[in-house]
Amino acid sequence: MSHYRRRAGLCAPLFLHVSLRVMAGVVLLQFTLQGYAQAPAPLPANAQANSNTVLLPDRGNVTVLKLDDQLRTGIPLDDSKALTFTSSDVIEGVVDRKMKLKGRAQIRRNGGVIKADEIIYDPDTDIADLVGNAELIKGNTSFKGPTAQFKVDAREGEMDSPTYELRDTRGNGSAKKLTIENTDIFVFDKATYTTCTPQNMDWYFSASTLEIDNEQKEMVGTHGVMRFFDVPIAYIPYFTAPTSGQRRTGILAPVAGYNSNNGFDVTQPYYVNIAPNRDLLILPRYMSERGLQIGANYRFLDTKYSGTLVGDYLAHDNKTGTDRWRYDWQQRQVFSGGVAPGGVPLPGSWTGYANMSRVSDNLYPTDFSQSIAGAVTSQFRQEVGTTKGLTGSLSNWNVSARALTFQTLQPDPTSVVQAPYNVLPNISAAYNNRLTPAVADTSGKYVTLPTGPATTFSADFTRFSYNIGSNLVATAPGVYSQADRTVIKGAMALPQVTPGYYVTPKVSFQSNTYNATPFISTGAPVVQGFTIPTFSLDSGLAFEREAAELKGFYGRDMLLTMEPRAFYVYTPYQNQAQTPIFDTADAGFGVSQIFSENTFVGNDRIANSNAATLGLTSRMIEANTGAERANVTLAQKQQFAGQKVGLNGNITNPTTYSDTLGSGSVRLLGNFSADVFGQYNTQLNRFVQSTVGGSWRPTQGRSLNFGYRNVWSPPVQASLQNNQAFVPASTTTDQYNISGQWPITREVSVLGRWGYDALTTKTLNSLVALEWSRDCWTFRGAYSQVLNTSQITTTQVLFQIEFRGFGSAGSNPVDIMKLNVPGYMPTSKPIPPSTYENYQ
Repeated sequence: MSHYRRRAGLCAPLFLHVSLRVMAGVVLLQFTLQGYAQAPAPLPANAQANSNTVLLPDRGNVTVLKLDDQLRTGIPLDDSKALTFTSSDVIEGVVDRKMKLKGRAQIRRNGGVIKADEIIYDPDTDIADLVGNAELIKGNTSFKGPTAQFKVDAREGEMDSPTYELRDTRGNGSAKKLTIENTDIFVFDKATYTTCTPQNMDWYFSASTLEIDNEQKEMVGTHGVMRFFDVPIAYIPYFTAPTSGQRRTGILAPVAGYNSNNGFDVTQPYYVNIAPNRDLLILPRYMSERGLQIGANYRFLDTKYSGTLVGDYLAHDNKTGTDRWRYDWQQRQVFSGGVAPGGVPLPGSWTGYANMSRVSDNLYPTDFSQSIAGAVTSQFRQEVGTTKGLTGSLSNWNVSARALTFQTLQPDPTSVVQAPYNVLPNISAAYNNRLTPAVADTSGKYVTLPTGPATTFSADFTRFSYNIGSNLVATAPGVYSQADRTVIKGAMALPQVTPGYYVTPKVSFQSNTYNATPFISTGAPVVQGFTIPTFSLDSGLAFEREAAELKGFYGRDMLLTMEPRAFYVYTPYQNQAQTPIFDTADAGFGVSQIFSENTFVGNDRIANSNAATLGLTSRMIEANTGAERANVTLAQKQQFAGQKVGLNGNITNPTTYSDTLGSGSVRLLGNFSADVFGQYNTQLNRFVQSTVGGSWRPTQGRSLNFGYRNVWSPPVQASLQNNQAFVPASTTTDQYNISGQWPITREVSVLGRWGYDALTTKTLNSLVALEWSRDCWTFRGAYSQVLNTSQITTTQVLFQIEFRGFGSAGSNPVDIMKLNVPGYMPTSKPIPPSTYENYQ
């Protein structure tokens, strides 16, 4: 059976009807008298017209209505230049004198429409009396009532007992009387306003007077009463509210909730629209257990700079008896040079940034943060930096400088957080012969990639500083109070890339020199630098075939790929036991790390290696869209000589082969997905790292998620230099997570999450939430518990009611729902109305 898609504008009955009339006309045409035939006059020539030009007359000169194959928006016209059109079943009167339109009467002018059963229009007074089913329409605004009087030219008028609709905001209501002051200003007496449908008036706002200004996009009222299910819930003697999404100065909806640390927590935001590119949010916040806190959020944006400045201050905390505060300053700036669309600096630009944040005490984030991520923050940074791209013959060079200090918090006395070294300063210069952008060919369809060797070179100087004081054993990252480090790197690669294979040989080197000052001069080891070369060879193949056997399962054409990869790296061994660590750590072990030259990240360690890594990846891909439906990867590294360099010294008994890595993911058409990762150690005969995750999202608003993670950590060697004690091997992570969102009725859906730590047998976090959505309001409520530290558990109760198109009240739990439930979809907002939605 053949299937055809029905297209707009043409269907079988209409097509047959038109075809029969055309054929009948052609037959009758043969019998007409040739003497009466006359060709139409030719159109005037237009030198600028061509086959791709559509000629539209100036709207001001249009005297004949013409049919068009599509809706068009022309150039806006002034009312004085627009023509007026009338239509009705019966017209009585004299031209330019009093005229009476009866039966489906209409007057149209410049996008405005007046309708009624009968319209009496007097040109001398410019007054049109509308009798019976009066209706005024302008754009997406319409008014209906039994009678009305309207001045056509002045655009003024009145209507008794009107009902109105503002489709831009889905607002509607009724009033005792409407006064139209001009095209954009409407004044109501004894009016109501709601975004509910007339059949479900769950909430509405009544006002003694209500003025809607479509030009300023605002609504002003007096003696307003908010009713929810006919119960008065708020009274406002005078109010203003926006009728669009434009920013306006004024009071925002209050944010209220309950927190076990702070008690009842209420914030009343006040928004100040300073300029189109600047605004200020003032945030007074009252906590029943602590007192009054004042906060502010200032945002600014320009072509060459942007940023935010945020701060909070609590003069006297009733619980601690101290002053508590926070500030956060973020800014990006282009000092010279151009800026591409999106704010990206062009090559050769000089840019700078600032990232400064600090709090008054260790428990400030735990006590005052309104999000889970903020509550567990234990480190704040103060950083400024600048970067300059050189020009001319040095256009492949970039130079940069930065200074960085840290504030490390200790919120949990049973778990000490080690503070990193401060960077005062860091200066670097880097060369890249492929720094310039790729060049497009003359057709603009293809991009010519640079060929030949890829060369990089960099020089980096850093002064590390740490104010150890009396906390050497507790928090110091090492025994050095200050150290200067110079790092020089160079590399040259010759990539050969084709659609079927790639080969990239590469040679590189790194040279480190140190000048360190120990906190205690006696017994400190001598600091040692190094110079180490590296050679690597990366290669891979790509095979692909059509998978006809999968079409019956997926219902579409599929491709299968086979992508083997071989990676070899050689780095000679050099003893680095006397080299300190300032900014270096293990890179971890994953699919990307196993194909890297160095098993460490940072500049203080270079792992010796004589190893080949073999990997195989297979993918299932949709042939038409390129969407990946499944992939599987296996990889293992074979060491021809064991790795001796460790993070805190030499490895005593290095192995000559790595663990086996495996990962897989699948995305089925039923919106089911699963991801698996495993790291298997054959010596221990166990998985040392495993992650399993799955989700099912059959439709929007329905999701179920499961996750499990287990990590076994090898022993950590002791190091006097790095202030590191011996840590035995152990299972460090064994956690489960279950979450989901599911509707229980057409209006109500529930959400939940449970995170459990099997090592401590404690619940890490839990969430129970509900979302009740009607056509014009949504209620959200959430109960959350989070284990912030071993001694502090925070409980939150959040609730919000949102009156669509008008405002909201309460503490918005959407952020905490998104963070806890992957795939959570808030209730969708109405689609903005089309320009032609009310086209008449």
